[in-house]
Amino acid sequence: MIGDKKSSVLYVLDILKQYTDKEHSLTYNAIVEKLHSLYGIEVERRTVARDIDILLDKNYDIVKKGNNGVCLIQRDFEEGELLYLIDAIYSSRSMPTKYARDLANKLTKNFSIYEKKKFNHLEKIDDGVRTDNKQLFLNIEILNDAIENGKKVEFQYGAYDFDKVLKPKKDGKVYKVNPYYLVNNHGKYYLVCNNDKYDNIGNYKIDNILNIKILDEDIKQLKSLPGQNDFSIKKYLSEHIYMMAGKSISAKLKILDEERVNDVVDWFGKDIYLKKDSEGNSNVLLNVNEDALIFWAMQYGKSVEVLEPQETRAKIRALLEDMIQRYSN
Repeated sequence: MIGDKKSSVLYVLDILKQYTDKEHSLTYNAIVEKLHSLYGIEVERRTVARDIDILLDKNYDIVKKGNNGVCLIQRDFEEGELLYLIDAIYSSRSMPTKYARDLANKLTKNFSIYEKKKFNHLEKIDDGVRTDNKQLFLNIEILNDAIENGKKVEFQYGAYDFDKVLKPKKDGKVYKVNPYYLVNNHGKYYLVCNNDKYDNIGNYKIDNILNIKILDEDIKQLKSLPGQNDFSIKKYLSEHIYMMAGKSISAKLKILDEERVNDVVDWFGKDIYLKKDSEGNSNVLLNVNEDALIFWAMQYGKSVEVLEPQETRAKIRALLEDMIQRYSN
């Protein structure tokens, strides 16, 4: 039985996407066979030739080769672009394993079966460190809608218990917040927002959010909060490198190992001020969340010293003394 000739062009395009690329082509006869084996459509060779001409008229980048061989060159992404996107997906710990694989498959859908093999080595899923909150994409969608429409949201906030199960914290307490931004920080997604009871800015991990809903209440405008008239999300992220809440301070650091200057720029960005002291050490002046700085300074303690402010130095010293006491037994 001859298939619907008008619809066969879409199936021909699908076959070209799956089975051809710049290094692999199909003859018209091979396409006729695949139309029959894959879709149950029976067409003549001249119908395939007509479909190819229709696709060419629609500006598809199809190359005709010898002996009636054809291949589709055009793709939605360049190979390097797709490598980067898939790597970003598998690097994100916020995304459940199944969703990461499904999303990567969607991105490679229009690549040939031969090209898809090039992306297999990128998969680096470790279930032990990935979220299992299947509400992640729904949370992102709802929060995006709320931000776009300027509405408050309510949700419960979860934490993992001893049995490694994500459960609502504080006996199921409901948080009402004013959502402003969704950000990706070191492979985790966060909501930057204001808890409706307070006047400060806070953060919530989106994959820990449970049972979210949009309220029919307009948000507090971000610029109406105390001290936030000139709020900049870029500045906020450079100061809150671990997305910790709390105050930001002006700090001065001494870099004892010159190679660590690269790490400072990696973490805090290029808006920091670098200068040499009289001994040739690199000093860094920056604004940063205090808790994040303490945490960071502990990580890079062998090659970094916090010089100012003195209050922060004292907190680091007290923390170190406590650790020494604990590890001396």
